[in-house]
Amino acid sequence: MIEIDGRHLALKDIVAVATGGARVSLAASAVATMAASQRSARATARARPVYGRSTGVGANRSVTLTPTGNAMDTHGLNLLRSHAVDAGRPLERETVRAMLVIRLSQLAAGASGISPAIAEALAEMLNLDALPEVREFGGIGTADLSSLAGTALTLLGERPTMSGSPIPKALEGWATEDALPFISSSALTIAQAVLGHQKLAVLLENLTLVSALSFTAMSGNPEAFSPEVARASDSSAVGEMATTLHGLVAGTGEVARIQDPYCLRTLPQVLGAVSEELASLELLLNRLVVARHENPLVFGFEADGTNGVAHHGLFQMTTLARRVDALHLALGTACATNLRRIDLLCDPAFTGLNRFLAADDSGQSGVMMLEYVAAAAAGHVRANAQPVSLQTVVLSLGAEEDASFASLATHRLESTVQAVATLTAVELVCSARALRMQGRSASEFSNPLLRRTLEAGFTLPAASQDRDLRPDVERALKLVRLPALASTT
Repeated sequence: MIEIDGRHLALKDIVAVATGGARVSLAASAVATMAASQRSARATARARPVYGRSTGVGANRSVTLTPTGNAMDTHGLNLLRSHAVDAGRPLERETVRAMLVIRLSQLAAGASGISPAIAEALAEMLNLDALPEVREFGGIGTADLSSLAGTALTLLGERPTMSGSPIPKALEGWATEDALPFISSSALTIAQAVLGHQKLAVLLENLTLVSALSFTAMSGNPEAFSPEVARASDSSAVGEMATTLHGLVAGTGEVARIQDPYCLRTLPQVLGAVSEELASLELLLNRLVVARHENPLVFGFEADGTNGVAHHGLFQMTTLARRVDALHLALGTACATNLRRIDLLCDPAFTGLNRFLAADDSGQSGVMMLEYVAAAAAGHVRANAQPVSLQTVVLSLGAEEDASFASLATHRLESTVQAVATLTAVELVCSARALRMQGRSASEFSNPLLRRTLEAGFTLPAASQDRDLRPDVERALKLVRLPALASTT
């Protein structure tokens, strides 16, 4: 059971809810904070116009609503129904669950003025796994209105759940004052970023280990990772990566060259850049999953005698778009060195083995086609690295004249994860095969992480005659997706 208090939500806990089916509960303090926020919002709305409560939304912000009886409730339902449209393929269950727990956490932060009963219904939806169907096209990085409006319709019983059945216990109504506060969030965009970040963090750890195997198979020169180089690095992430790599490869064999190709020599810079961008994104995500970004933001509670709202633009996910763009650029750069290492592992000049790590020199192709697979994956990452933060659009009769398109950036992360995993898996197949053919043994490596990584690599098929390599890649993909590849043996 993961308690949602609106103040802290670990990214690993989001993954546990999304993929492991962990249950959630609302902290009593969060319920109290939401109730106080609701009272504050109501008090402010009696004193001044409040967007979405006493006015329409978008270009209809100048339309004043009549706060009487059923008309107000009808407007809230109309807002949800009109904003619930999306299109494209349905998103995966884990993505939807991550969206719901993040939205629950944001509501628990207490700046929306929403009824606590809505948040409690959302927690029950998660625990029952009665999920809304959410489709890929709808958000533009200015709040995931369609995804959350569709979630509201599922809570009301107007839409079926992802499984096609109705929600077990539908809400009986939805007041206007709760409509905009519920959908005013980028929870889906943030969810995709969290899941992508957590998977890429695992892949970076394993890519570092696999790169060390390739370095060893090609008798690289560890001077490039020496303590002196680490201290001279232009960023702490590069220095830390140099230290990590030096610890992995020190004492692994004779040095073949005074200076290695860039794909080996610049590993600290390339992998350090990815590490740096992952760390920056993590800091941002830790803030966003408990962010008070609803528009308008409700502040001041009856306890201190103040009430108010602030109309703002914090829902514009420009920072998230830039952070994901920067991560994609770092990964796109890393792909070039991935491909080059795979290429050099096929070169007798660097391994002392047959071309393409073939069983003999009779014209067998060995791992030749794995280069093509890796190149296709690298092309995918590079295409995804085209920045989305430069995009914009004008909507709603000109009332909303910009958009971050962070939703596009985070949506791309899913396919980037698959491509980076493929690149890492191909390199593992090639490096493990090269070390096996060189007669190397895991027991000769002093670093336990590198030793266990090679042991994991040696669980791949040993035959070097030309054969179908798909099973090798599939096995390697399972390995590189596991947290701590080196602990799998």
